[in-house]
Amino acid sequence: MSKNIVGKHAEYKKLESNILQISQEAKAQKKKYPDVIDATVGMLHHENMDVFKFQVVDEILKSLSDEETYNYAPVRGKKTFTEGVLNWVFDENAPMIKNDFKYSIIPTTGGSGAISNTFYNFNDFGQKILIPGYYWSPYKNFALEANVDLETYPMYDESNRFNIKGFKEKAFALAKEQGRLCTLLNDPSNNPTGLCMKKEDWKEVIKVLNEISDTGVPVILIHDIAYIDYQLKETKLSREIFSTYKDLNEDILTVVVFSGSKSFSMYGFRVGAQIGISKSQEVIDHFTRVGDYSVRGRFSSVSQPGMSLIDKIFNSEEYKNRFKEELVEANKLLEDRAKLFKEVAELQKLEILPYSGGFFISMKTDNKNIFEDLKKEHVFVIPMQGIIRVAISSLPLKDIPELVKILKKHV
Repeated sequence: MSKNIVGKHAEYKKLESNILQISQEAKAQKKKYPDVIDATVGMLHHENMDVFKFQVVDEILKSLSDEETYNYAPVRGKKTFTEGVLNWVFDENAPMIKNDFKYSIIPTTGGSGAISNTFYNFNDFGQKILIPGYYWSPYKNFALEANVDLETYPMYDESNRFNIKGFKEKAFALAKEQGRLCTLLNDPSNNPTGLCMKKEDWKEVIKVLNEISDTGVPVILIHDIAYIDYQLKETKLSREIFSTYKDLNEDILTVVVFSGSKSFSMYGFRVGAQIGISKSQEVIDHFTRVGDYSVRGRFSSVSQPGMSLIDKIFNSEEYKNRFKEELVEANKLLEDRAKLFKEVAELQKLEILPYSGGFFISMKTDNKNIFEDLKKEHVFVIPMQGIIRVAISSLPLKDIPELVKILKKHV
């Protein structure tokens, strides 16, 4: 008789490279060795290494009533929260979404909960989800947990822009093979590369999706916008890509993944949302039906204080304006660090992948042992698919010159 307590379907489960675990190791080493450089986890920090918290967020949090803090939250959240999410995400494009599309918004445990639910509900077991070759490694965990897998294509073309040709080839091949296409794009401010796709790139992506949809194949677009508020652009400019949605075919389902964790530096509250949009009411009815079920079946409901807090910002011009002012300060930290990193990298002749915004800068590497090599030099970064990811979000300016020098030695 087998003594394996784990079900057969779970025997593969073992975290080989966990970002949060690596970050904890870096913090522990920092206590022993003051010269440790920790560029691991995607949390924004001040130059003194205190976590960047928005003062307006902190103020509202401390003023919440008992009801807003301790009560169970409704599975679907309050309408003021869900409508607030839609207006915040789409900004000037919100009227177009409301007029041209049917939509439904389901609160989730961070952006991760939204992605996990979507992977599970909109693919058959054993199928593959199409993503670029450089991706946030937990996507793989979400996929395997949903009994699906990932298919990749080269992220960049010969001009170091989004590889629309590679995307098209793999999208058509996968749609033909599976009779379904589910694809995820993390944009703008891609994690791990910092790539921001152009509006023209999005037009081409939607053209490909429409061509596949025209063949009768179900098409699901997952748009992970976790870092949209850190694109180093004004809000309306960071959201101009959404205007391309208006050309989507009727039966395509787009799931926009909102992360309150990133936008509001509320990492521990785990507040996010699945925003389902389609020109077909039937498609949205299915999205809502399975989404509600999975929320209840997986985590019951989302953090009440987290949703209460964000709700208040969304529905108060005073709070919203104060938040936007502080967001400028947050982006300035990233802008200064990215500028210095690029300057020093150029001097050291360290080639980095194109960066236009977000928490991370990455570079290619052929060194299979780079994590251990850097660790010996008291440097902690995150190894991914043939690259290393540097979290400039938590990297003070003073550490950048030495970090780049060490990276150049080992990549």
